[in-house]
Amino acid sequence: MRLTRLFLLTTTVLLGLVSLMLVRATLADWRTLQAAEQGLAVMERTYLAMKVAEKASAERGPANVVLGDTQPPDPAKRARLEEFRRVTDQSFVDVLSALQGLHDASSESARQDLERARQQLETAREELDRVAALPLAERNLATTNLTRRAVAGMFAVIDTLLGPVTTLSAGAEAVYPELAMPLVGARYAAELREYAGRLGSQFAAPLAAQTPLSSLERHNIPVLIGRIEQLRKLITLQARVSRANVVQQAAIDTMQARYFDEAQPLVERLTEAGLAGKPYGIDAATFIARYVPPMKSIVEARDTLFASAKEAAARRVEETEHRLWINAALGLTILCVEVSVFLLIRRRVLVPVLRNTRAMVHVMQGKPTSFDGRPLSNRRDEIGDMERAVAALRDALQRSRHLEQERDQLVEQLREASNTDFLTGLPNHRAFAERAAALLGQARRHDWFVAVLLFRIDDFQRIHHRVGQLLADRALCLAADIARAEVREADLLARHRGEEFVILAPDASPDAARQLRDRLAEALGQACLQGEGGEVVQFSARFGLVCRPAREFQDLDRLLREAEAALG
Repeated sequence: MRLTRLFLLTTTVLLGLVSLMLVRATLADWRTLQAAEQGLAVMERTYLAMKVAEKASAERGPANVVLGDTQPPDPAKRARLEEFRRVTDQSFVDVLSALQGLHDASSESARQDLERARQQLETAREELDRVAALPLAERNLATTNLTRRAVAGMFAVIDTLLGPVTTLSAGAEAVYPELAMPLVGARYAAELREYAGRLGSQFAAPLAAQTPLSSLERHNIPVLIGRIEQLRKLITLQARVSRANVVQQAAIDTMQARYFDEAQPLVERLTEAGLAGKPYGIDAATFIARYVPPMKSIVEARDTLFASAKEAAARRVEETEHRLWINAALGLTILCVEVSVFLLIRRRVLVPVLRNTRAMVHVMQGKPTSFDGRPLSNRRDEIGDMERAVAALRDALQRSRHLEQERDQLVEQLREASNTDFLTGLPNHRAFAERAAALLGQARRHDWFVAVLLFRIDDFQRIHHRVGQLLADRALCLAADIARAEVREADLLARHRGEEFVILAPDASPDAARQLRDRLAEALGQACLQGEGGEVVQFSARFGLVCRPAREFQDLDRLLREAEAALG
């Protein structure tokens, strides 16, 4: 009997049982169970990261009170601040302990951001304590600038802390997509708590000094109010889309009543007074006492949304685990029958098939097989056909891999050549445009300064006519090497066109950009080349520099045009 008929017979016997086995459903349930359990663990870490951001943000309240304290200072206010700091520090310890021993990319990134945020927090606390320790007369004189700087340091900490929240939340959503909607709502609520705190902090300096709102606060307050309103709408929309239950909706309604209906009118009244230069009628401590308690409703809404997500995930774990046990029992029954059938045909079919399967896997992996150096099988059944097919597949794949390697090498060479200036080895204008777009996008996200430095070798055509093409090309290469030595690793250096080069420096202050230009000008001015005939080439360069915040630029072409205009 041919093996095809033997396999058909045994497969027919097993078909009824295999149809009941639901292997696919069992495996799917197992993956779902693993994903749900892992998602729950990541959710816990996400929540701890949210708590760190919440506690660090809440620390600004008593900090503002201490900054506005009179002399002699009230020990109770300082004690309250120290208690808030202790709670924040413990939150850092909790989340870092939860991340201990985890080496996946999201956990590593979150751990690094948390450590950086903790260092920033220590620096911000030192600055705040220094300002608070100033004599009352001196502090009142400089309260506005010093207080704003101290509060800005606390803002920077939260900006850093929101990174781990987003990273861990995205990790939980990637592992278990069903968590996406409730986690998004909880993350929106966490952001809303932070922006609400920032809005309140805008009044710390004006209320402490009883001065009108500064131009910075006049700009920041409507921006923050707009972002808060946007987050409120997103939370409401998310609740409607995900069909929030009664508990979730009640938490959202409480947040609306407590914060938006109670605290927001107070902010509006103080804003009107600060814009008009009128008396505020309250001091910083009174404002905090009235503004901070309603913000707790935002935290409660966040916790409710998060708890609902966790409860749904836990319920899904329980259901999946129950279904998994049922499918496993059914699969065990089928396995017993399969073992009986396997023993029946093992000697005639399975062993040869396994041997051929291993050989085929080795062929696919490029490893030696048991057929290497052996003559082709003379068996006249399916096993012989398989062995001959494996040998043919081995030969075909070896030829195919060789051709693919040659093709990949050629493609890589062509790609590199299309993006590289053949003379200087620098990226050409095309490659510069592609990489600069990504750098500009990153700079806008981080609100960095961006510098574009365009420089052109003076009288290059005269140099070319005087010393010839070869030495002129060497001069361009020397200029490229000098520029490479001066730029940072994060900067983008390219040959723009002809004797022009361009540098895009993200996160570069105007002073740093000017220093780069001056260093480059000095290095180019000192450079010289000597040809085989003794001729000496010295050259200088003209520079066009543009450096402003990235948010002011819409595209790369505008940057280049402004740099060319500055070049003259």
